[in-house]
Amino acid sequence: MAKEDAKRRIRSALDDMEVVDHHDHIGEPFMASAGHEADLPYFLANAYLYGDLVAAGMAGGILNSERFDYLKTGGDESAEIWKELKPYLGKVRNTIYYRFLLLALKDLYGFEGGEIEDGNWAALSRRIRERSKSQLKWSLEILEKMKVRRMILDISGASRINAKIIEDERLKQVVRMDDFITGNVKTAATFLERNVRTLDDYLEALEGAFETAVKQGAIGVKSGLAYEREILYERVPKPDAERIFASGLDRASYPERKAFQDFMMHEVCGLCAKHKLPFQVHTGLQAGNYNTISNANPTLLTNLIREFPGVRFDIFHGGYPYLMEAGILAKYFPNAYVDACWLAHISPTAYKRALSEWLEIVPASKIFAWGGDHGIIDWSYASLMLAKDLVADVLAEKVATNYFGEEAAIEVAEMIMGKNATEVYGF
Repeated sequence: MAKEDAKRRIRSALDDMEVVDHHDHIGEPFMASAGHEADLPYFLANAYLYGDLVAAGMAGGILNSERFDYLKTGGDESAEIWKELKPYLGKVRNTIYYRFLLLALKDLYGFEGGEIEDGNWAALSRRIRERSKSQLKWSLEILEKMKVRRMILDISGASRINAKIIEDERLKQVVRMDDFITGNVKTAATFLERNVRTLDDYLEALEGAFETAVKQGAIGVKSGLAYEREILYERVPKPDAERIFASGLDRASYPERKAFQDFMMHEVCGLCAKHKLPFQVHTGLQAGNYNTISNANPTLLTNLIREFPGVRFDIFHGGYPYLMEAGILAKYFPNAYVDACWLAHISPTAYKRALSEWLEIVPASKIFAWGGDHGIIDWSYASLMLAKDLVADVLAEKVATNYFGEEAAIEVAEMIMGKNATEVYGF
């Protein structure tokens, strides 16, 4: 009973707190000319549940983006898509990717059913579509309901801040420099007033991209290359990179491309240090299907973390399933932080286990407890509600076992849900 009482009080404190969303992809809903309407099939297609449906045997074409063109023209083909989707939905109702969505559907749309099924999906879909007609207004209402102090958005794929997003002090952005790391000369050329002919030209363009991003308000850099390759980036001499660049990246062998990318990653880290920008790095589980998890082991970043003590490395997704490895990096290195964004709705069990262990080995100032990691704010709302409950449960267990007192637990909650990010990202 002592634990339940403590959890109730801690959860109440969490509900009163302003929080920082450490990572999200919500772009279109926050644009002044916010996009098309949504319905239930569209919501399901644009959630992580899509990967589970494919793993259960659904053909990817059922939920291709083209299937939802009717949402832009006022039509309605949702019943046809539901009919194709339904047989697979029943196979994934056990997964958290399905179950956590119900939190948003119940809280935001008044869904009262235990499961989404033939008898209730259509009415729910109509409610979603009605709300989404004022997409920007609805998204801002949810943001307010979440009590988000800052939301860190990853929506800039070309090393520039998206100027179309609304002006709102709560919305901050990081930029991806992966185009430069992988050798995209076309992207580089946009930052020079001449052709990119040499590696020095290319590096000058990279510097220009950083300066542009900082001027436009970027608060950090993000890399998602764990989806494409192993995240071990070795030190490569500049003459080797120059030779590969001069020979033509499009003709380079895989070892040569990797060597060039390794060189460029070190250049990006150096500029992160120069501009004092934290570096968010995807580690662990990759969204979707057919990837290679060993490519994303966070321990592969050890040499970068060691070589660039002036860069604050934000290690994403808790490194799942390498949860303790990610925690050890944050324990070992002053410039490494472990970030549980997305983790709450990858596996609540893993989240609680990881947070409990991290709190025993990692300074509380090195832990970021939540980020939605969605393109639709409704799902980020559900993610936050789930994460608050899990955080309260873990902290209440610490209180019940006399690991620390309730006052200390609430102080820790304030740190991991917002204060740490405020300090690291300089809000």
